[in-house]
Amino acid sequence: MSSLFAALGVAVSGLGAQSQAIGNISDDLANSQTIGYKSIGTSFSDLVTASSATNNSPGGVRARPEYQNDVQGNIATTATTTNLAISGQGFFDVTSASQDSTGATVFTGSNFYTRAGDFTLNKDGYMVNGAGYYLQGYTISNNIVDTAQTTPILISSLLDNPVATKTVTYTANVPASAATGYSSTASTVQIYDALGNTHQTSVTWQKTGTNTWIVDISVAGGNGATDYKTQATVTFNSASPAGTIASVVPVAVGSLPAGYTVCVADTGTAAGINFSLNFPGTGAQTLNLNLGTLNAATGVTQYANASSTVSVSSISQNGLGEGSYSSIGIDNNGVVSINYTNGSTREIYQIPIAQFNSPDNLQRGTGGIYTATLASGNANLHLAGTNGAGTISSSSLESSDVDIASEFTTMIQSQQVYSANAKVVSTVNSMLDKIIQAV
Repeated sequence: MSSLFAALGVAVSGLGAQSQAIGNISDDLANSQTIGYKSIGTSFSDLVTASSATNNSPGGVRARPEYQNDVQGNIATTATTTNLAISGQGFFDVTSASQDSTGATVFTGSNFYTRAGDFTLNKDGYMVNGAGYYLQGYTISNNIVDTAQTTPILISSLLDNPVATKTVTYTANVPASAATGYSSTASTVQIYDALGNTHQTSVTWQKTGTNTWIVDISVAGGNGATDYKTQATVTFNSASPAGTIASVVPVAVGSLPAGYTVCVADTGTAAGINFSLNFPGTGAQTLNLNLGTLNAATGVTQYANASSTVSVSSISQNGLGEGSYSSIGIDNNGVVSINYTNGSTREIYQIPIAQFNSPDNLQRGTGGIYTATLASGNANLHLAGTNGAGTISSSSLESSDVDIASEFTTMIQSQQVYSANAKVVSTVNSMLDKIIQAV
């Protein structure tokens, strides 16, 4: 009689265990389209009440969830730059926030971890995923990453300050066959002052003798309200390395045209001249005209050409005007950059990857987040692609790792086992009825 009641208890435990398994399967199927979702399996272990060589008392079964938090899901491409996916191990470090009475964002200071990378910019410029969690990263200042602590990523630098031009790089060939007195047409480039205003800079050449030329530089408004003008004598080598610049010497005061100012020649191996500009409303601005390297076929050379005219390959400068926010860029190392309309790019954050010694023991929470437990160990933050951490893909999302076909197969098995346990309950009930009727 006791064995029958024991068998009934075992069958009931079997029903409960399979109910839990079906529940996990249902959870997986319901989240088969959830970004970054990790499927939950079920493991079973037997319960032993008494066991010997001659006797075994029915014990039952216990079901436990089998978490698979470190299984990689498929990565799909999206059109949103701030959508992120981790390829490899690790989690995004996120936090939660609320709004105070003034509408300001107040962060809780709690750290959570997720693979749900469907981040977009909210109205305040924070990167927030679909569940409302804020992505955190290391700040970058002057190309230095501050790894002391993470902070919520905020895209707030919507304007880029102008950058005054410091260098004009000039590459050309002056014709060795040109007659003395030949003058070239002007090559021009727009440069920037400290306020972002543009000023036209012109460079012309005049041949003064065998292997000698005068380079004439003019900068519009570079001397207050008037143009800044200066000249230097450029001498080219006649022997090896023939055709390369031998020296650059500023034209002396007595030989300069009216309104011209003496410049300063570069020293060492550089072939160039330096001069100081004074644009209205700005401080002094030093500009270097880089003509290449002395005794080397770089920058400006003097070789024969068919046209006997100055042939300019390029003329460029390193200044920038004011820029407005254009877009965000995020590379595989998790570096977040702002791109501006002036062509400038500013690195502002780097997204770390959180790793755990036992990720399957993380505590799950609503919204695809995890919290650290004693069993999982504390989070170890590493830069993407280092120390075993995965890499970050922008404009990408990690799909749920649920395999629907596998879930259906497991569900059929659980259904059959559940039915078998129910049959045991029915059979034991019938046997107990027989015993009662016999009494």
